Amino acid sequence: MTARTGLAVAEALGFDKSERCWAESLDAVGEPPYEVVLPGADEAEDLLRRLDVTEADAAEVVATLPSRGGSPEWWWLLERSCHWLSQAMGHPDRSHFTFPTWIGREEACGSQRRCFMAHVFLAMMPRTMAWHRALGIAEDISWASTADLGRHMSIHRRTYGATGVDAGWWVTVCLRAEVFDLGRLQFNWFHLGSGDKSPDWYPPEEARRRGTGFEQGDFCVGVHIPVSGSLSPAACDDSFEMAKGFFSKYFPLREQTRRLATCWSWLLDEQLAEWLPAESNIVRFQRRFELVPGKVEYDEAMLEFVFRVPDPLDHLDDLPQRTSLERAAVEHLKSGGHWYARSGWVDL
Repeated sequence: MTARTGLAVAEALGFDKSERCWAESLDAVGEPPYEVVLPGADEAEDLLRRLDVTEADAAEVVATLPSRGGSPEWWWLLERSCHWLSQAMGHPDRSHFTFPTWIGREEACGSQRRCFMAHVFLAMMPRTMAWHRALGIAEDISWASTADLGRHMSIHRRTYGATGVDAGWWVTVCLRAEVFDLGRLQFNWFHLGSGDKSPDWYPPEEARRRGTGFEQGDFCVGVHIPVSGSLSPAACDDSFEMAKGFFSKYFPLREQTRRLATCWSWLLDEQLAEWLPAESNIVRFQRRFELVPGKVEYDEAMLEFVFRVPDPLDHLDDLPQRTSLERAAVEHLKSGGHWYARSGWVDL
């Protein structure tokens, strides 16, 4: 391979400024002390199928698999990306490495770029699963958690009509063994105030006043709502009960006497209760949490979650109005309002 630096790789691949900065940052990561291996075509297809990737998307991922000799620049990026993820595994307090946002249609973003995060996933899967096994995590939970790849590829397909990985940064959190699917909900582990998955939180004085579980550095569990079936109270109850047992077993507290489950989401915007029926699943979900003061404007992202179309703010009048949530999302904005992401917590 002739390319030895991130800059040389970026120039060879015609990267833009942000992509070039990412490639150059991989220089400091260095070459991994182990061999990075991708599965062969047949094995890759079987694995992608088990990860709930559709046949059409799996075919494109397999067709673009890089190799050391055939696509040396992409292999250079793959090796160093895997090395960084391996170093970060089991250390949720480290800031998440910023991967490029390679999403969009074919004409806007080529196959190799759009499939890169899937290639990283295939290369990292054995290391992630080994980490799970070393901790003793049940195999069904491991597979359910890593199947998030298929979910995010389906979202990309629905949004852009092309193969790709929506929210590629999130699937790297799965690869770092930080996220676990436990029934209807997902949960990730971290320490309050550390890394970039910590929610908007109380000021330090207020956190100290509230005591154990609220202070910076306290072990915490994040709650996430994947695109997956009904958000019924019964399904959520089961998930929280599973999470309590799971984290007590695999991530037991030592000196800390209280553990919180936190959520940062537009689903916690209390304005939703003004638009949706009082007994809707979304309203009942947000009632579980005590809200933390403060909010972040979230109009564009909220619409993207609800409608899964590109640039939804530019097409408000064209968005479907089939459900009460879809109608609320649009009418609230048309009336001059904004949607917000809020933080909340509940004891786990």
